[in-house]
Amino acid sequence: MKVYFMRHGEASWKALTDADRPLTDNGVVRLRATLLANAERMQDIDHILHSPYLRAVQTARLAADVLAVKSLSDDARWTPDCDPQQALETLESFSDKTILVVTHNPLVSQLVGGFCGTGVEPFDTGTLACVEADWPAMGLGTLRWKS
Repeated sequence: MKVYFMRHGEASWKALTDADRPLTDNGVVRLRATLLANAERMQDIDHILHSPYLRAVQTARLAADVLAVKSLSDDARWTPDCDPQQALETLESFSDKTILVVTHNPLVSQLVGGFCGTGVEPFDTGTLACVEADWPAMGLGTLRWKS
């Protein structure tokens, strides 16, 4: 299986709750540039799975538009402080698909690092990574590239 992981774009701090923080204009511009720069090698995406937090929803919708992906869904197990093991287990139902997961730190740094056995893997806002594995389990992934 192949999974692309993306941390949401730069978000504003002007919101009533963390879940309601929108992307900044700069965040949108930088995300679009990252997605366009990697679009050719990401043509195989079947589905986008994302956190229900506003900034992740906006990032996922932008990715769907740029990459022409029609299938999206949200999952509360991909919010910032969720358990990496539980989040990784959600990928079992996508083992026959190539997906893009849009999520947050610290989850994405812990999960990708654990999945690939590299320790904590740094993810700035808008960072994108490609991981391949036979099955979504800790230590079984290989980090192919990161942008």
